[in-house]
Amino acid sequence: SDAQMIKVAFIFLIVLLAPYPDLRSQEVKTSYDNLEDALEHPDDVIELDLKRKHLKEWPVEMSKFKNLKKLDLSHNKINALPNDLSAFGSLEYLDLTMNKLDSLPNSIGDLASLKKLGLGNNEVYHVSPRIGQLKNLQVLEMWSNNVHYLPIEAGEMSNLMELDLRNIQMNQDHQNAIKAIFDSADLQIKFSMSCNCQ
Repeated sequence: SDAQMIKVAFIFLIVLLAPYPDLRSQEVKTSYDNLEDALEHPDDVIELDLKRKHLKEWPVEMSKFKNLKKLDLSHNKINALPNDLSAFGSLEYLDLTMNKLDSLPNSIGDLASLKKLGLGNNEVYHVSPRIGQLKNLQVLEMWSNNVHYLPIEAGEMSNLMELDLRNIQMNQDHQNAIKAIFDSADLQIKFSMSCNCQ
């Protein structure tokens, strides 16, 4: 009967897989919080958490993680982004909060899949026009930086829903100039009170 055949096939399958317990029970690890461990399985790495690792530079070895989607480098001392970020085309979430960055170079435009970029509490004063290439970006956090302007190309980030520019000294003209770049009614821009400053 069919039921008997299914039972036989099932038993055969169990016998077949018995010598290979890894095939039945071991799930592939995709989330790592240690760079050395992650480098042993570069193709499996989807999430990498390297916050509070006392990093002073962007780890060049990370370019081996072709499937990386979420990267947390917050609370380090990284002072610059690489000139080439094309290896990170799959990255959707990047947290660089509380580092020492002073600019966003042209390479920021390489991160075409990015949905959220956290840059709060850095020293950023310059943003490359290539930021406009981040068409999928929904959230850009730039609170507590030194930026007083954004390039007009920033308005090309057509999916941007939230732009956080709080705790930055800006006068009303600065704030109005930034608002004028964007024409999306869905975008929420967060400023602190404008200052009577230049």
